[in-house]
Amino acid sequence: MSEATVVRILYFCFFCCTAAWLPKLADYCMASGLSSGEMSFILSIPPIMMFAVQPLYGVIADKVGHKRTVLLAAILSSITYAGYLLPGGFEYLIIITILMSVFYNTLQPVLDSIALRIAGRDQSFSYGTLRIFGAAGWAVTSVINGQLIDAIDINAIFIVSALAMFLVFLFGFMLKDHPNEKTNSNAYENVWSVIRNPSMMLLLICVFLVSVGATTIWNFYSTYLKENGASDSLVGYGLSIQGLCELPLFYFSARIILRLGLKTTLVITVLATAIRLWLYSATKNPYAALPIELLQGFSWSLFWVACVESVNKLVDARWLATGQSLLYAAYFGAGAIAGNYWTEHFHSQGMKISEVFFLNAILVGVVVIILMVFMKRQQSPLKPSL
Repeated sequence: MSEATVVRILYFCFFCCTAAWLPKLADYCMASGLSSGEMSFILSIPPIMMFAVQPLYGVIADKVGHKRTVLLAAILSSITYAGYLLPGGFEYLIIITILMSVFYNTLQPVLDSIALRIAGRDQSFSYGTLRIFGAAGWAVTSVINGQLIDAIDINAIFIVSALAMFLVFLFGFMLKDHPNEKTNSNAYENVWSVIRNPSMMLLLICVFLVSVGATTIWNFYSTYLKENGASDSLVGYGLSIQGLCELPLFYFSARIILRLGLKTTLVITVLATAIRLWLYSATKNPYAALPIELLQGFSWSLFWVACVESVNKLVDARWLATGQSLLYAAYFGAGAIAGNYWTEHFHSQGMKISEVFFLNAILVGVVVIILMVFMKRQQSPLKPSL
């Protein structure tokens, strides 16, 4: 089995895990009887730990290799997801969520590094054509997850997560060892060399603001649909549609970016996010909300590939790991933390999630203007891979 095929399987299983727990963690917290403040704290632990883990993953990979890093993180993640099934109070949830986040957050950057290495070595691949299998995993699991929750209870999300991550562990043994390929040893090293680039700083600020708005989709989509009368099964179908709509955009991302350029692609994708948020705010029927998920491919898949490739374009080759680390920190770290507290603050004040979506649409709309006015036009570094 080729390494590219193994990476596709790993992406599929990893995002099966992600689709199982991430959109439902807020529901789990509410079902556990946590207060609004306690729920915000638990939801913020994964992005907070991103700051602790993301800068260290390169050091770990250097010392033990990508393959061993994947194996170690996957098996320990699987164990921590099973730990959620044990009884415990708020303090226990803090501990198990910290442990889960440490190991879970390690995996995606390592998988992305392997995918980018394969794409750089073989022009028949691109990051998008490998990452597409993660979207497929998200789509498949979302339907199964909703059905299992209705049939069992909310704890089913951690059973699925533990099993999916155990599959990552098993298939991880098929990865090849590349002892001569090293990542940067410390993502904090030479950070100044990256952020002193005004274009890079502009990108990170925009990514942060988009994440603040989009985090409400990732973590409170289920709450939004249920406020409008949806069942867990319907939520699962909505999440599955999201994953399915990512597939073509990941697959054709290289060609789209090559044709439009990075600036135009980013503007279009951020505009799609703003429109999506506004449509959520205006839709009160949960079934009518499902067609909105057709924008997922533009507002997430194409957006993320454009961000990854923009960093590759803006950052010196010596500091690519640092640049990608800062991108992850801006979106999955700082932006997600701010987005969680932003959403929970307004929700605790009596606002519905649909009303928060309206505020987020305005915020992301401002980012569209910033990108159009201040971002320099860049040619795509990509080559079509089809």
